[in-house]
Amino acid sequence: MEILKIGAVILITVVFINGLPTFSREISMLITVSACIVILLYIADMMIPTVEYIKNIAKNISFDGMDVVLKAVGVGFITQFVSDIASDSGNKSLANQMIFAGRICVLMLAMPVFLQIFKIIEQLTH
Repeated sequence: MEILKIGAVILITVVFINGLPTFSREISMLITVSACIVILLYIADMMIPTVEYIKNIAKNISFDGMDVVLKAVGVGFITQFVSDIASDSGNKSLANQMIFAGRICVLMLAMPVFLQIFKIIEQLTH
């Protein structure tokens, strides 16, 4: 199972980091970020078939906005990932800026959908 592999990487990283002397905070942070990136890449690779499956379903039901939805979900995942790392490293202000940037990116992605909704409303009122 995939979750066991991810759990093993996390547990090994935690044990390794806790075994380092306390003066090696920078090294611990570097190891943590590296482990997080490895896990993120592993999960991203796992998600490819799921994303393709969702895209195929969306094509079958004629839903044009699925790309926007998938991109928004991706932005959310990346935003949370980077924000958590920044927060864990003690940079709460950078974490908050990442969250703000993620919200703006989702809003920008949603603009074409909003425009389509406004066009539909306009057509219905005339």
